[in-house]
Amino acid sequence: VETAAFRDPRLETAMATVRRAVELARTLRGQAGLRVRQPLARLWLALPGGDLAERDALLALLRDEVNVKVVELIGDESTLVDRRVKPLLPKIGKKLGAQVPAIMAAARADEVEFLADGSVRLAGVTLAADEVEILATPRPGTAVAHDDGLVVVIDTRLTPELRAEGDAREVQRAIQDLRREAELNLDDRITAWVDGLPVGVHVFLDSVARETLADAVLLEAPPEGVSSAAVDLDNVRVTIGLRVTSTPGAGAPATGRGLDA
Repeated sequence: VETAAFRDPRLETAMATVRRAVELARTLRGQAGLRVRQPLARLWLALPGGDLAERDALLALLRDEVNVKVVELIGDESTLVDRRVKPLLPKIGKKLGAQVPAIMAAARADEVEFLADGSVRLAGVTLAADEVEILATPRPGTAVAHDDGLVVVIDTRLTPELRAEGDAREVQRAIQDLRREAELNLDDRITAWVDGLPVGVHVFLDSVARETLADAVLLEAPPEGVSSAAVDLDNVRVTIGLRVTSTPGAGAPATGRGLDA
């Protein structure tokens, strides 16, 4: 069957760009020590060419894949990095002579104009891109990655609410792991126990119960004889346990729901 007629090169290019953005964001997460299940507040994205085919749908996919609340498109990273200019004296010394002290003073004071062609203006003098070194550092609370015109910036700051949501997802994952280890069916209902859970996480327990098919999530130590395990959250270790409360039908063994969200 001929499939070439059904291909959409613009969409394929856009998908490849989003895949690269996902890889960059995950690398930044790893470098910052941020767990995959820890939600982040924001990701900023600068795109080669400035836009994507099917932009809204693909940005929503990116948001879900890297577990961020908001994806914001930016023209470039200039507002998210601190840029300082270092004039290269071997290149400008003989050429500019008496103007060099004023140029260096302007650079130290960060009194610089960045021009579109990569050159800069210091103390009224335009220096070519190869006559300066531009030192760019991420703003505090962010991490930046580049790849062939694509720029990804993540917000690495975690509010107490974000930390609590991340802990809730770790508890959810741990309960799903116990379901698999116990070879439960997909539709088996359970009672779950969670001992030592930080108070801030309690607001997410209804969601944990829905995703794990728990009729109740009890905030106490699991009783003896139930399947149990320990899980490390952001700042504390908790103990979880579960027991089957009903088996509606003989379905397939549980494989877990929403574990990578």
